Amino acid sequence: MKVDVSSLTQLENFAQLFSQNIKSGDVVFLQGDLGSGKTTFTQFLLKHLGYQGRVKSPTYAIYESYKLSQFELIHMDLYRLSSPEELYYMAIEEIIDNHNVVIIEWPQKGKGVLPPPSQTLTFKLLNSTLRELNLDNA
Repeated sequence: MKVDVSSLTQLENFAQLFSQNIKSGDVVFLQGDLGSGKTTFTQFLLKHLGYQGRVKSPTYAIYESYKLSQFELIHMDLYRLSSPEELYYMAIEEIIDNHNVVIIEWPQKGKGVLPPPSQTLTFKLLNSTLRELNLDNA
């Protein structure tokens, strides 16, 4: 499924639709260049899943955890990983289980360690205001 997004409102609307189909155990890969909207999408997703607190970018912490009524959502940003094996030191097998929803930015940095995704959402910058979102289900 491909969607063109040219405003934050459209990105939020897409996140709202996406939130209706997410379930415990899902692993979602977010791919795209820096500044393409991956973190903003996750902020909107959490909002529509009922989270009312501040959503921080996990760039420096590697991951942030958000307790929701239906599951815990873990937002990971692997951009700063030097090696996929670093995920083992973070107990990745405990983070990715059948209960948490895990949203992973820069999943290619965890290649060989991460399980296959339930869904992959690719963000492509077409110009300064237009993005193409491509959603692939596993």
